[in-house]
Amino acid sequence: MALDLPGHGEAPPASDYHYGSLVAHVLEAVTGIDRFALLGHSVGAAVAWLFAARYPGRVTRLILVEPAAPHQSRFIHGPTPEPRHPYTYASADEALGAMRAFDSTVTEQEIRRDYRQRPDGRWEPGFDPAIFPPLVEDAKLRGQEFRRELAAITAPTLIVRGERSMLRPEQANEILAELPSGRLVSVAGGTHFLHRQQPEELARLVREFLGGG
Repeated sequence: MALDLPGHGEAPPASDYHYGSLVAHVLEAVTGIDRFALLGHSVGAAVAWLFAARYPGRVTRLILVEPAAPHQSRFIHGPTPEPRHPYTYASADEALGAMRAFDSTVTEQEIRRDYRQRPDGRWEPGFDPAIFPPLVEDAKLRGQEFRRELAAITAPTLIVRGERSMLRPEQANEILAELPSGRLVSVAGGTHFLHRQQPEELARLVREFLGGG
């Protein structure tokens, strides 16, 4: 099952984007599925670890790809952001150029799929920017609580980061240190967008982890 979180992909916007509501969204989506492996990317990885911590009997294995840990967020040191995208672009080509600074493999087709053109003609990411304030509020008020929940995860856990990630090695190791049973892998040359940039390598790591004893 490939699950879009509220306000992302094909999922409609939500009225509440706090982490607790996002975990509840996952719980509802897996109704009728007893036990399963769970993979999350970026903010989705934080949601995945909170789900695994709160429902340990449901998760057999946990994979955190480029986790955006709330307690490590740079936004906790500044004002809560407005519910709008901080970066917009005059054209799809301009958005493509900006994204290629992070991921040289991104294509114009992907930009036109993942971005949207506003009524004023500018282009912005397609996800709902209303997610920014509640996630930052949670990071400020509950970030350390969420960090402590890592210790409640019983499933073997794999953390995957890109070598050129914004997730620094010491940050990844900080998450690893809280896990009862964890492993960290760094992908050479990888960025935050491993699933798009190096899908074969990421798939190999996931398959090996899921097939392990």
